[in-house]
Amino acid sequence: MTERSSKTPAESVVVLSEIVGEENLAGQRMQAGAILDLMDIAAGRTAMAHSGTPVVTLSFDRVELLQPIIHLDLVRMEGRVVQVGNSSMMVCVDVSRQDAHTREFIPIQRSFITMVAVDANGRPDKTIPTLRLESDADRALHAEALEHKRLAQLWRESQAAAAQRTGLRADEVEEPENRGKREYLRPAETAVTVRRVFMPRNMNQLGTIFGGDILIWMDRVAIHTARLFTRNRNVVSLAMNHILFDRPILTTDLVEMSARVTYVRKYTLEVEIAVAVQRMDGTRETSHTGMFTVLNYDDSGFKRPIVAGLRLEDADQEGLKRYHLARERHRFWREHHAPASERHR
Repeated sequence: MTERSSKTPAESVVVLSEIVGEENLAGQRMQAGAILDLMDIAAGRTAMAHSGTPVVTLSFDRVELLQPIIHLDLVRMEGRVVQVGNSSMMVCVDVSRQDAHTREFIPIQRSFITMVAVDANGRPDKTIPTLRLESDADRALHAEALEHKRLAQLWRESQAAAAQRTGLRADEVEEPENRGKREYLRPAETAVTVRRVFMPRNMNQLGTIFGGDILIWMDRVAIHTARLFTRNRNVVSLAMNHILFDRPILTTDLVEMSARVTYVRKYTLEVEIAVAVQRMDGTRETSHTGMFTVLNYDDSGFKRPIVAGLRLEDADQEGLKRYHLARERHRFWREHHAPASERHR
């Protein structure tokens, strides 16, 4: 077996910068989809610089965009490989925006994105270089990445345990924030379904649909779902929780995205999204899943209470379980990321 070479993180650092958004929307807050797209591009380019091979996106862990990015902001993305497995690479992407008053770049977000190297046949490439940590800064960031992986595994275990509960009742799972609303909808009434076919312009170098295009679409559908529920156009994604790319999407696939509101608090709600593909042979399978936390705000940019709630007493077991799992997700991230999560209320 050929011994794998090694690289330091510094050998594959990638820095991208771009003026984002649209001229006619200058000064308005951007939706998260375009930023997620840029993060995916930065992570992919960084992983390719390390591996020397094409790569595909495997997963985004929790992404929190608590500081607004404004149309026509200059946004900077720095990608750095922080952990390498057999064929996978965890890439840390730091996002910052240039402040118009100070002219300095302000940190916005640090995310960990897992990419997989593939060979000419589209199979995982297990010959990629290992990671050689030489500086204290590299070792510290590597340790942070490992802690991030530990929390992600703990989150998965927490969700698996919550999913085992059966015989749920509305009065057992409902939180006070869902009570006293002006109107209520059954969970099934919040559902939004869209279908589309992607075009060759959406393809990556492997002939499958680029992950960033899928993230933009998911965010757009999450925002639409939240607007219908809140009766308010002023909503924005604050966080994206654990998007896993299970299956590739092809230009020949009919792609269906199903979204629904699963959890409501005072100012925020969660939209759960599942993407399914129908292949040319008629088979159907889930391709992507993810959860978006959406903030409701007013015309002045201040948080606005959500007037609608979920009618859990009329929900079936599936609806109650979705609510229960979403509640546990919120509890988990408040517990492990208290300073940020205090703002998700």
